[in-house]
Amino acid sequence: MSEMNFQVNLQGMIELLSKHLYSSPGVFIRELLQNGVDAITARKRLGHRFDARVTVEIYGSRTIAVHDNGIGLSESEIQLFLAQIGSTSKRDEMDSADDYIGQFGVGLLSCFVVSGEIVVITRSALEGDTLEWRGRPDGTYTIRKLEKDAPIGTTVFLTCKEGYEDYYEWDRVMELMSHYGQFLPVPIHLSEGKSDIRINEENPPWSMNSSDALTYGEDHLYQTFLDAIPLKSVIGELEGVAYILPYAVSLQAEKKHKVYMKRMLLSDQVNNMLPDWAFFVTCIMNTNGLRPTASRESFMENELFHTVKDEIGENIKQHMIQLSESNPELFGKIIVIHSASIKAMAAEDDELYRLFIRFLSFETSFGMMKMSDILEQNKRIVVSSTLDEFRQVARVAKAQNVMVINGGYVHDFELVRKLPELDEDIEALVLDPINFSNVFQSITPAEHKSILSFLELSDQLLAPFQCRSVVKRFEPVDLAALYNTNDEVNFLRMAEQTKDEANDLFANIVDVVIHELYEVPYATICYNFNNPLMQRVMTCQNADMQKLSIETVYTQALLLGQYPLGPEELKLMNKSFMQVLEIGLSQAGEREL
Repeated sequence: MSEMNFQVNLQGMIELLSKHLYSSPGVFIRELLQNGVDAITARKRLGHRFDARVTVEIYGSRTIAVHDNGIGLSESEIQLFLAQIGSTSKRDEMDSADDYIGQFGVGLLSCFVVSGEIVVITRSALEGDTLEWRGRPDGTYTIRKLEKDAPIGTTVFLTCKEGYEDYYEWDRVMELMSHYGQFLPVPIHLSEGKSDIRINEENPPWSMNSSDALTYGEDHLYQTFLDAIPLKSVIGELEGVAYILPYAVSLQAEKKHKVYMKRMLLSDQVNNMLPDWAFFVTCIMNTNGLRPTASRESFMENELFHTVKDEIGENIKQHMIQLSESNPELFGKIIVIHSASIKAMAAEDDELYRLFIRFLSFETSFGMMKMSDILEQNKRIVVSSTLDEFRQVARVAKAQNVMVINGGYVHDFELVRKLPELDEDIEALVLDPINFSNVFQSITPAEHKSILSFLELSDQLLAPFQCRSVVKRFEPVDLAALYNTNDEVNFLRMAEQTKDEANDLFANIVDVVIHELYEVPYATICYNFNNPLMQRVMTCQNADMQKLSIETVYTQALLLGQYPLGPEELKLMNKSFMQVLEIGLSQAGEREL
């Protein structure tokens, strides 16, 4: 059996790179800068002393030349590293945390996306010959020895391919060089004719102190950040700075961070390197230890990656803990602006919960209050599980001087329920809306006897709506009745409406679920005996007027509680309204218009 080799369609590979591997044709600048810096790193390892430099030069003929005075290539290295896809001079060391940026040996192919030919002039620091390599996208190439010696290093020439002229213009090239190579450790220059400028900066923000990092944020990111948190991971060889945003951001907002690998920009769109709760910061980070993917625009999500991610989260947590002691004013300001994120942190971490909980604000029946103020007034806390339940009782609870916390927002319910862990004297109870009327003042037995017939009529009229009636004294006086429900009753109401609109088969299934599989739950309407009008209704001797009043007050209570009315309740509201209108007009007498 003979052994054969795969054939590679180079043009197809180039199309794959341009459309699927790389996010932009401009990555050829990154690849060329990377090769130049790595070549310089390799030459320095030989012990050579020289003024390291990478220069991108633009010529009027829409040609770009990228020069470096690195180690260069011998003829055998050209055959190995330029003519074989996937080969790289860094392969032997790619599993270790070395100084090389590139690893995969496919970077030079990105140049074919913008150029019809690649010409490489190189002279090795180990062998003296100056060599020219010409590669074409059809997979052919030539190598020849040049008579005139070039300086040690490598120059790559690219000639513009039709449709990519923009990538050979000064402004565009400078933008790409700054984007990718702003913090490279080797001087990076752009030149055209007599113009020559240095692109990169020597001092990246992750090596600055907090004050200088904040100044950098103002000058380059155009934001006056609240604080700059230093980030460090020994295992991932990562350094960075996390800027605390000066404005609130949504929990669903996409998180984007700027990440460098060995000081070459990996991506400014990285969204998975921080814990989900850390959406109140934007980061600039540099790592020497994480492994990039083949596109070098993200990292392999291996065990090391997740360990580093946890370390970054711990950096942010510890900084917030220290800030609470060193700068309470700034700490409080951050909490006010980023309460949603801080609540997410506190819900996830017990240590942070104890640190933050007293500073966090919650919606209560008495308005927005800090937890510290809540606990000063109450050791017995009642919290609603949904926003709708809170809305049902908030006004009435305040009138009875009862503190209820709205647990309907993200994390609020679990944060309040954990309060007993903070202090064993604290009791955190879950609101039961249906039985909330138990906190109201009961009427006397004599009063109850006088309205017994009214209660019986009310129960009879409201039974089709799964609602029972009680009478209590409560504030405010102007509230005639309070309708209370829970999730079970709401489910039943929805199921009843679905049954009415469904076909016979589905309606029968819903009916079994409602009446045979579950005990039918009931909502409660609590009539206010303190309300003078309700007292008149309860003691009214006219049965028709009592019936009309019950129907009117019931639908009004639903509307006040912001509950959706079903078809039958809408009919009831319309009928009772028209009857009240007719009675009013009849009593007023007829008048000519």
